[in-house]
Amino acid sequence: MSRESKKELIEEVIHLARAQQAANDALDEIAYQKLGINRTDGRCLDIVQNNGPMTAGRLAELSGLTTAAVTSVLDRLEKAGYARRVRDENDRRQVIVELTPLTAERGQQIWGPLGEEATAEMERRPIEQLKLVRDFLRAGRDVNERHLERVRNLSFE
Repeated sequence: MSRESKKELIEEVIHLARAQQAANDALDEIAYQKLGINRTDGRCLDIVQNNGPMTAGRLAELSGLTTAAVTSVLDRLEKAGYARRVRDENDRRQVIVELTPLTAERGQQIWGPLGEEATAEMERRPIEQLKLVRDFLRAGRDVNERHLERVRNLSFE
């Protein structure tokens, strides 16, 4: 592969990764509208769904929101029927955030068919390709996480 063609391929991969992110964002936007929640609330639902029940403080850490903002998010999600706060059985002072069955039910209607199609697509791929994709996605996640604090601390004043 010539140097120029590798450069072009890298540019195409970057373009496609950004296009995939835009498509994910567009799907999430309409899904959150259907659920009657905003993007921040949806992002918090996604964090709890991916990581399991957690304290509100941990949700604040993972979402980058203040604890006060997470309290507002949880108030809205509880009102919508998607999350609940329960006392930790081991430490009654702690409150754990968990998702409700309604979240799973509606989430399945929205994202279930997408997951099935994506899984079918991956099942057609040889394991070597899946490992390559996995490694690429991990590296992309790690790069983003390394730059998160840098961007958070930028000031354009």
